[in-house]
Amino acid sequence: MSTAIERVRGRFPWSGSRVLALLAVALAIGAPLRTMFYLSDVVGDPTLFLVLVALSFIGATLLARVLRPTLAVGVGAVLFAGGLGAYILNLSTNPAITDLLADTAALLTGRSLLQIAQVRLWVLSFAPAPVFLTWYFALRRWYVTATVAAGTALSFFALTTDSGVVTTLLGVVGIAATIGFGTLDTLSANEPEDLTKRPDAMTGSGEAGPADDDSEGIDTGRRAVLEQLAAIIVVPAALSQVPLTRDSSLSYDDGSDGQTVEGSLFDAGETISVLGSISLTPEIRYTVESEEPRYWRVASYDRYTGDGWVRTGNPRPYENRRLDSPPGETRTLRQAFQAESTIGTVPAAWKPVRYSGDPSVSVASEGGFQPDGTLSAGDSYEVRSELLVATPDGVREAGTDYDDLAVDLYTQLPDSTPNRVAERTAILTANAENPYETALVVERWLQENKGYSLSVDRPDFNVADAFLFEMDEGYCVYFATTMVTMLRTQNIPARMTVGYTSGQRIEENRWVVRGLNSHAWVEVYFPGHGWVQFDPTPSGPREEIRQQRIEDASSDGSAPTVGDGVPVEQYTPAPTPTPAPLTENGTETESTATPTPTETDTATGTTGGRGTGEGGDIGPGLPDLPSREELALGVVALLGIAAGARRSGVSERAYRAVWLRYQRRVDPETDVERAFQRAMYVLSAEHRSRESGETVRAYLDDIGADNRVCRLATLRERLRYGGEIDEAMADEAVEIADGIVSDR
Repeated sequence: MSTAIERVRGRFPWSGSRVLALLAVALAIGAPLRTMFYLSDVVGDPTLFLVLVALSFIGATLLARVLRPTLAVGVGAVLFAGGLGAYILNLSTNPAITDLLADTAALLTGRSLLQIAQVRLWVLSFAPAPVFLTWYFALRRWYVTATVAAGTALSFFALTTDSGVVTTLLGVVGIAATIGFGTLDTLSANEPEDLTKRPDAMTGSGEAGPADDDSEGIDTGRRAVLEQLAAIIVVPAALSQVPLTRDSSLSYDDGSDGQTVEGSLFDAGETISVLGSISLTPEIRYTVESEEPRYWRVASYDRYTGDGWVRTGNPRPYENRRLDSPPGETRTLRQAFQAESTIGTVPAAWKPVRYSGDPSVSVASEGGFQPDGTLSAGDSYEVRSELLVATPDGVREAGTDYDDLAVDLYTQLPDSTPNRVAERTAILTANAENPYETALVVERWLQENKGYSLSVDRPDFNVADAFLFEMDEGYCVYFATTMVTMLRTQNIPARMTVGYTSGQRIEENRWVVRGLNSHAWVEVYFPGHGWVQFDPTPSGPREEIRQQRIEDASSDGSAPTVGDGVPVEQYTPAPTPTPAPLTENGTETESTATPTPTETDTATGTTGGRGTGEGGDIGPGLPDLPSREELALGVVALLGIAAGARRSGVSERAYRAVWLRYQRRVDPETDVERAFQRAMYVLSAEHRSRESGETVRAYLDDIGADNRVCRLATLRERLRYGGEIDEAMADEAVEIADGIVSDR
């Protein structure tokens, strides 16, 4: 067997350290590639990205032996410059360089790449250069230079917050492993007499061939590297459990426990991550003077990532000019807002066209207002909005003549979205004859088939898919996310919108808006009309929970006040109904009723995961499985811990302890010999080891062994000198050894 192994190793061109170093390089560049693949998947099919990456690896492999390093750097620069040029040429702004500089400045200050409209083009332009340079220099044994290329890409994605904590740590582990194993590789690549001519392990110059690196020093070095990698992984994991760092950037936790609905919607700014269980806060945010209740809209989000939302585009300064009205028939509504606490939003009814007030604002890419800073208690502003006036029949006849921008932005879904979402939606809306009816069917189906709850477990993967097939309850973000996703699978432009419901009416035309009025809903685009509001969240349970929270705050004396400490009193005896999303009276005639959702075995069947399908009880389910990144880190950590245990002797002591206390029965001869060795191990620890050439009898006489040990020695002598050993003798030997070990 050893001869065969040596023959294989002789034909294999790389040493063990060489293989480990290249695997580490793959891990180092794999972390930023994982982030780029995620970005490509969110905005479309990642196939072209994978092809470019594969070509970059192949090109680096082919050129590693024939291309000088200086020329390789030039190739990398050409790849980067070519990608940058392709990106600029495909930008829609004029001049494009202005938009490029603005995007670059924003990225360097922590803005996510997902907020860039052309993120797919950006990834395709950026990927080839770092992949080529990293792999080229790794094959040339310029390991530190290779880590510079991979580390630069990783640092960039960490800076833009697109690379998560686990992915970033995986890349750091890969970089550290590359330097460690790469150093061992360069040390073992030459014979000792050639050390003065070997490539510098830290600068990576030169080329070397394979060598046998199974020496004790190299093996010890590998274990040392693994120990250091385990420390890199384990220490942050331990720190993440310390209260001081639990909610910091050092933590692995998502920090979602105890979040409010309002916090889950607005703390992330340009992005929203769908959280797990959240709570309600009765703190008053605004008082609003308006002739009618509306949904007070804050922002909308167009890019769905699978576990959250992103608003693309850059805001522009508001120059006190009237903004565009919706394309359909509208009527004017004036609102006056006063902030009752420190807050960073300027809500308004859709569609706002005029703003006046002390807090300066900008115009968001989707057409709403956003503050340039933070509003303090007492700050006030006024907004004039143009409300869409439309009838169901008019929207039904809007057709599907969408402009390209609406299609590009508002039908986007991650390529990894399961096909069953589109299949389920198509079945449910089979009776719908136009996009408006499709939206009504989806809205009604979610209201009637999903429960409302603030206590939910956050899905590990696609939120809409999990809510549709594996969850029975959720809150507004889950309902809105799922409805938008379902409509987009049918090529209907839709977006998720966040803001506040109308709030508590305290005077004829005055409303109090609390944190617990934070809400998410859906806007659907119809040609000739613009964006029409839909709300798939069941209003009854939602309002009951909110009203109960207000009553609880009043009963325990913590009810908030308005202005100069004036207590809030309910104007009407019952909560104000949610305003209608479309028509002025909120009703539909019999001739315009919503089509009935189509139910089939496919649409109502049971599902896997945490739930049992619509209407079923959620069982205990299986524990969450680790992600691929977490699994890779776990494997590296276990290898490092095992290497450390071996280096410190812990593994040997653990093995010896098990070997000493537990004897697996095989056959009489083997059992007697094993029992004798166990007894001798105990005696050597209690007295002394048997010296070379010393007979067993002489050794036992010298240490004064008792009769049990002498009997065991007699059984072993019979075995050694050709006597027969039966099962009874083996049982006796094992029993004696067990007794000696237990008396230790």
